Amino acid sequence: MIYRALSQKGMLRPDAHALAMGAGTEKLIYAIVPRVAKTMVTDLYLPDSGWVGVRTENPRDLVLKKAPWPIEDAKVDAMAMDMRDLKFPDESYDFCWSTGSFEHIGTDEDFLRHFREVERVLKPGGVYAFTTAVTFGGVTEPIPHNYYFDPNHLVDLIHASPLHGEPVFDCTVVDHLFNRPHPERFQDYGFASGNKISKTVVSFRRGIILTANVMVLTKDRGREKVRPRVVGLEKTRQRLRAHADSYVNELWSSYQYLDMGIEKKDLTAQPQVFGNGAALVDVILPPGSPTSLTWTVKQRPISSVYTWESAASGKITPTASTFTFPTRRDYLYSIKLTAAGSGDLKRIVVKAKAA
Repeated sequence: MIYRALSQKGMLRPDAHALAMGAGTEKLIYAIVPRVAKTMVTDLYLPDSGWVGVRTENPRDLVLKKAPWPIEDAKVDAMAMDMRDLKFPDESYDFCWSTGSFEHIGTDEDFLRHFREVERVLKPGGVYAFTTAVTFGGVTEPIPHNYYFDPNHLVDLIHASPLHGEPVFDCTVVDHLFNRPHPERFQDYGFASGNKISKTVVSFRRGIILTANVMVLTKDRGREKVRPRVVGLEKTRQRLRAHADSYVNELWSSYQYLDMGIEKKDLTAQPQVFGNGAALVDVILPPGSPTSLTWTVKQRPISSVYTWESAASGKITPTASTFTFPTRRDYLYSIKLTAAGSGDLKRIVVKAKAA
């Protein structure tokens, strides 16, 4: 989407200078480099970076090493840099881009600071194309270091920036089987190979419905600012919510195996969304596994509140190996098992369904 947007704006030309932000070693770099005069690639490249894929002492060597096809080395450079503080002179670049990085840089003031820096380093008429995550829940989800934007909030940020957005932000998602909310992690249900056969367009991530979008902004200090018009949002929101409800009901209509992460004596499932009613959890204790465990369930609302609270707890033994707890469609549930004695935790099998 970024490549297409830049192409449509006439930015991919032999004399253009490009700036990639938060780009790591994404393949888009190597698609753009041959089309322009020079590309500067930036990210938080550090030997101890929290993002494993960009750990390096030499960013340029890393970027060149990861090229999936031959490129001209002289046409690319790379350096460690914060998207909110671009160490370049004014009007240095014809266009900029970032892929799924914008939502990670902080809060509203950080987003606006980033926009101001981008506008400063762009040449007059320059373009900034970026993708981020928009949600269809009606509110922005300000998850620390990973915002999911309500489209109107995102448009307000753009309107408050010195850059100009496109006149219309169309949030319509076409009604198609592949565009219905899908889980991103099939391994949570013991089906890791599902990730290879189903690529999510609209994600159902911990109960939140979201998708990626592309925003195309232009530097034009002489033009009057007009807030982009958001269209197609409400109709799409209602339809995706209905599809998500149907998915949740179908998923838990029969047992689903839960992938349990192990840490010391704890087994923990990825947080799950259930329907209104109750969940039934069956814990299978094969020979060699611990014979006594404690189960705990924590809960929080899917949206806006990110603090967990205790919901239910109890004991599991070979003769009492199932438990239930009440559930709400608009809540997220975390299930943890703690072993009281010795035994191989890897032998334990956990499955759940609607009670």
